Amino acid sequence: MRRHDSPAHALDHRPASRHAAAELDSALREAGIRVPLARHCAEPQPGRVELGPLSPGEASRLTQLVRTGTKRTLKAARALRDIVDAYRLDLPGIQVRDGRIALGSASPATAERLARLLGATPPGPETLAATPLDADRVGERLRLAFAAATGGDALDGRVQEAETAPGVEPVLALGSIDVATARRLVAALRF
Repeated sequence: MRRHDSPAHALDHRPASRHAAAELDSALREAGIRVPLARHCAEPQPGRVELGPLSPGEASRLTQLVRTGTKRTLKAARALRDIVDAYRLDLPGIQVRDGRIALGSASPATAERLARLLGATPPGPETLAATPLDADRVGERLRLAFAAATGGDALDGRVQEAETAPGVEPVLALGSIDVATARRLVAALRF
């Protein structure tokens, strides 16, 4: 029997699940939303909190609360998408995920353009003549330019391993950033 299948392990999560369920119930009630916990939540599954059915009105109020709570993040992501589109950078993966702004992935050419827009000095003629661009070098240039432009914030900018098959252009995974970093990035791209 694996540890997470054992009854002792299941008991480890009950207090956390009950506490999380109580906190969620309290927050929703404060917002005027009455969402019953699922019937079996009195004895919750390990590490889970389940809600019962919602009325359409409760679902609408819950949706509004979530959107209000994520308004700043959604606004920052929209501003970032707008400026990326204005520069015609191919970064279609910008979206809000888990309270952060996921930047998606970029080709080395797009990452190089972004690095230059953020103030990276142009690479030498031998780098520009290379086809395809060295994704690792471009990723490093982008990380350095990003940090300089945003006041030291970090960007992933690593080559996705699954995409490095022969004949396939590598792709740089850009990771995610918080709202404050996104705002600094937008400001850096505007000026």
